[in-house]
Amino acid sequence: MMCTMAIHEELTRVMTVANGKGGVGKSTTACNIAGLAAVAGWRVLLVDFDPQANAGQILGYAWKGESDGGRHFVDTLIQGGALTPTLKDVRPNLDVVTGGPALDTLEDVLAGMIKRGQGVASVFADALARTATDYDLVVIDTPPTRPLLLRLALTATRWIIVPTRPGRTSIEGLRALASEIAVARQTNPELELLGALLYDVEAGATVIRRNATEDVVTVLGGAAPMFETVIRHALSPVVESEEKGMLIHEVAETVDKAEPYWKALQEGRRPERVPGSAPALAEDFVLLTQEILTSIDARERAQTAEATA
Repeated sequence: MMCTMAIHEELTRVMTVANGKGGVGKSTTACNIAGLAAVAGWRVLLVDFDPQANAGQILGYAWKGESDGGRHFVDTLIQGGALTPTLKDVRPNLDVVTGGPALDTLEDVLAGMIKRGQGVASVFADALARTATDYDLVVIDTPPTRPLLLRLALTATRWIIVPTRPGRTSIEGLRALASEIAVARQTNPELELLGALLYDVEAGATVIRRNATEDVVTVLGGAAPMFETVIRHALSPVVESEEKGMLIHEVAETVDKAEPYWKALQEGRRPERVPGSAPALAEDFVLLTQEILTSIDARERAQTAEATA
C-alpha cells in the first residue's frame, strides 16, 4: 500500500464536490465543472462516488445503457490496483469512473472490514493515485448519506467545493460535512476547503444571498471562502440537462446565436450574453469554473514560491 506522502504528491489536482445534505446541486456542479474544464483543454477524470449515479443522467451515458452501475469501481477498491476509467471520452478530454448501486455493496464490505480491524482509510486514495497523474484535474461527485464513502473520497482529496442552497435546513448539512473533514484530515492533512458556493438562488435575492453567506461562514467557522459566482435558480435548463443528457453549456449552445462557451472559458472572459435562462445559467457555470481553476492555479503558485523561498 502506498505511503501517505506519496499519495498526496499524486493527488494534488483532486477536487471533491461535497455537502452533508442531498439536493444542493452537487452532481450538477461536479459534472458541469468537469465538462467545462475538459472542453477548455484540461484532461479531466470525473469519479462518480454516488450510488444514485446522477452524473450518468447529466452526461447522458446512463440513458445509453453504458454505465456498469459502479461494479468496476467496487471491484478495484476491494481487489486493489489502479482505478481506471470505466468510460473514456464521454466528452472530448473527459473520462468517467461510473458510480451506481454497487457502491452500496462497497460500503457494506468496507464496514465489515473495519469491524474485523482491517484498515480501509486509504483504499480509494491508493487506487486513484495510480491514475490521477494521467489527468490535469480529477473531480469527485460524492453521496450525501454515505459517510464512509464520503470519508474515503476526502482522504484522497486536495480541494473541496461545497455547494449549498440558501435556507437553514440546507446549510445544516454543512455541519455533518465539517465533522467528516475533521476526521479525514487525520490521514490527509493536505485537505483544504477551496470555497463554498451558493446554488439555485434567485438573481435578485440579495438579502437571501447575504444571510446564506453569513450562515455558511458561521457553520464552517470562517474556514471556507465564498465563491463570488452564484448559481442562479433556473429550473428549465436543469431539467432539460438531465432529460437529454446534456451539460448546461451544451443546452445553452442550442439557443440561436449562442457562441461556444468553451471560447469564453479559454479566453478568461464572460460569454457573450444571449437571451434565455439556459445561456444565463451556462454563464454562471463558466464564471464558476474560471474562479475554481484560477484559484487552484494561484494557490499552487503560492505554495511553490513558499517552498522555494
